[in-house]
Amino acid sequence: MLKKIFITGASGQLGNSVLNQLNRKFELLATDININQHDTFNIPFSILDITNIENIKNVLSKFNPDVIINLAAFTDVDGCELNPKKAYLLNTKSVEMLAKDFGGQFIQISTDYIFDGNNGPYSEDDVTNPISIYGKTKLEAEKVLHDLKINYCIIRTNILFDYHYGTQASFLKWVVDSLQSGKAINIVNDQWNNPTWTVNLAEFIELVIDKNVKGIYNYGGADYLNRLEFAQIISNIFNLDKTLISPISTGSLNQIAPRPLKGGLKIDKIKREFDINGVDLEYSLKMIKSRLQE
Repeated sequence: MLKKIFITGASGQLGNSVLNQLNRKFELLATDININQHDTFNIPFSILDITNIENIKNVLSKFNPDVIINLAAFTDVDGCELNPKKAYLLNTKSVEMLAKDFGGQFIQISTDYIFDGNNGPYSEDDVTNPISIYGKTKLEAEKVLHDLKINYCIIRTNILFDYHYGTQASFLKWVVDSLQSGKAINIVNDQWNNPTWTVNLAEFIELVIDKNVKGIYNYGGADYLNRLEFAQIISNIFNLDKTLISPISTGSLNQIAPRPLKGGLKIDKIKREFDINGVDLEYSLKMIKSRLQE
């Protein structure tokens, strides 16, 4: 009998990769507040408002999953700062509502924004100190799962990327689309991370399910670099005009929410426990380019 996997936030770029990765092996129910592109997967889809406890109970009781993968979140960092109540509801309270009476495995996606960005990259044991509402609400979600004492795995990650035509929240897609259209773009040169291909993260999520992994794990790519360097590598791989890219500082953007500058995540724990190495950024981008040319 196939294990039943319940996925929230399935319409995003990570959801796309997770559905594609798990569809061959498990019985899936994809959920989101809106439907997007899931006819290509031939996967059952249900509309779900993760802020509505009755909606959650109704959908969960009908599907009766063995595993919940929570990909849903309010990831607009400035939007969270402007509307902290909405951020708390979507990023923290919803996790409590999904997990409170659930007896199976709960997989939660978290972020390097739970750290202050003064001394990254960070390990799982480093002291957390979020500097934005987004980071605070994601850290509170981690604490909710810990306090509920359920079977959970928290996967912390950073700068997710892929290219899907229907997905807007993608740094890679924005850079490629902008440069292909001849549009000049400004990219910060003082925010550091190790960007994560959603396909590789989906593979790790499958391993977490198969091995019933518990606890907190970092997952990220092999390359630690700033956002400007990331954009320049994208332009090289996709044969685009890098002269359209100009460096700027984070401070010059006058953003509403503060950003951690030296962020990113150390992945020594997954290397040690699962013999998993971070994937080379150029290799990931070449694979994406090849897929787009098929």
